[in-house]
Amino acid sequence: MIRQLLKQPMTSRLSPFKRQRMEQSSLTKLIERLREAETSPNDAVSICNEVRHELEKLSDTQQHQTLSLRVRSQPENPFNRLLPLMRDKSNVVLCAGVPPDAHFPIECMDLTLKSAGSWGKTLHVNAESANLAQRYAPFAWGSLKQFLECHMREAHSPASPDWGLAIAAGSMSSVDLGIGLLLDRGDAVFVEEFTFLAAIDAFQAAGVRLVPVSCDKGGLQPEALQAALEAELAEGRCAPKALYTIPVGQNPLGTRLHASRYSAIYEICRSHGITIIEDDAYFYQQHNAGDDRSDDDETAVAGLAGLTPQSFLTVDNNSIVLRLDTFSKVLAPGFRLGWVSGSKKFIEAYEKLAYASSQNGSSLSMVCVSGILQHWGPQGFSCHLRSLQLALRKRCRALVRACEKHLDGWATWEIPSSGMFLWLQLTKLSQVSDDQLLDRLRAHGVVVMPGSCCSARREEVPFVRVSFVMPEDSYDEGMRRMRLVLEDLCPSHVLPG
Repeated sequence: MIRQLLKQPMTSRLSPFKRQRMEQSSLTKLIERLREAETSPNDAVSICNEVRHELEKLSDTQQHQTLSLRVRSQPENPFNRLLPLMRDKSNVVLCAGVPPDAHFPIECMDLTLKSAGSWGKTLHVNAESANLAQRYAPFAWGSLKQFLECHMREAHSPASPDWGLAIAAGSMSSVDLGIGLLLDRGDAVFVEEFTFLAAIDAFQAAGVRLVPVSCDKGGLQPEALQAALEAELAEGRCAPKALYTIPVGQNPLGTRLHASRYSAIYEICRSHGITIIEDDAYFYQQHNAGDDRSDDDETAVAGLAGLTPQSFLTVDNNSIVLRLDTFSKVLAPGFRLGWVSGSKKFIEAYEKLAYASSQNGSSLSMVCVSGILQHWGPQGFSCHLRSLQLALRKRCRALVRACEKHLDGWATWEIPSSGMFLWLQLTKLSQVSDDQLLDRLRAHGVVVMPGSCCSARREEVPFVRVSFVMPEDSYDEGMRRMRLVLEDLCPSHVLPG
């Protein structure tokens, strides 16, 4: 068996990332000794054990180097060791830096919810929970974190046995801290060619170079990712450190990543030491508006049980995924609350950065959101999701009908199955400046997002992003005005009379 294993160099069985470090380690000498020791089984076993030990150290080094210099330089949070003592009511706590509990202004709260169902409309937050809502986040997130851990196990079945979860101060904070966790100035990141505009800004502000990857109806294309990777390597560059992707309800494209592509994309990233930042903000907005069922068919939307089971977290058996979720697109953005999932090394690093910045979000929001979810229970949460998805489905269909009525010949689009955006390609314009577009939008009283804002290359492109979150009767007039905008921008295509 040893002879078989040694027929090829051990480095050939490693990824380029590990191979580079292996060549700089003591493994090379050990392997040469192993080759020379074939006639002595005892020596071979001893050296194999040394090789295994070195490989384990190499794996630890790789995981350490995955994290940014910022994380590696930041001291540990001293409260990590103090918090268990502070939570113990038998201890006399003399290290807290907060006003006395008796002077917190809120005694208790009653929240009136919009949807009643069998669980009732009124949520009472008792004095004990209200007290936690006015303390720092680690004292308030307990029940919410417990709910989310259970939910993530059921919804995604994380492949990694050492996965964990942290509360986040909203989706943009988790994107920002994800960048700070993984990337240093001068690093590169793969992104979809059109993507979340605030993420583009955050990457650029961090000095990270964006490498765009093309998409089609099925989302990010694995072959395009492979080609972009090969192009980077051919230029003599290292592989980008991360892939930032929005797989479901992609913003702005509205695509949903095809089920077969998760494993293909994951394998490309795994084999080249590329971390995946899975920003799945629209995961719960699976409304399936592109199917052939009626607008108000409640069985057509996903609800909770029908959500697509695929995610990069589900296939992450090598601990290379940092998944971002948010309540902003599930409940409301004003809560400024979300959660991140991934290997414990990622979660521990995230907590380090959050301690010195966002503090994981608002304790008041944590108590309120946890209370709402517990008040609803799984059935109530599923009903809420189904209601949201059905509303988006109806609005999306109304917007598409308005586009068909007013923009036929002026734009093309694909009906999204998830999310809240319709991506319009303006067919009679090869290019449009943002200044011209904004001027005409202002003149005709309609507001859409210029496509350049979502371009990873930040080019002026003949695309606009239209959201469908307004009431259904808004779209006919909105697209009539959008037609006037396009006629002004392209007067040569306006028919006389």
